[in-house]
Amino acid sequence: MSQQEVYLILKELGGEATTKQISIRAKEKFPDATLYTYVHNRLTKLEKNGYVKRIAKGKEEFWQIIATYP
Repeated sequence: MSQQEVYLILKELGGEATTKQISIRAKEKFPDATLYTYVHNRLTKLEKNGYVKRIAKGKEEFWQIIATYP
């Protein structure tokens, strides 16, 4: 699963979601691929490149879009 696909799923979920929510949506969207297991890795790379940020809300960790992916 590419960074772009993960970014688009996050965008589809309203621009903010947990890793679990993104993984579930990725599995629904791509049922024949096991790449949904790499979602956290892709989110971390997107964060490093300045497209998303991690937000702690209580005990949950959310990801939020902060810049447009090319």
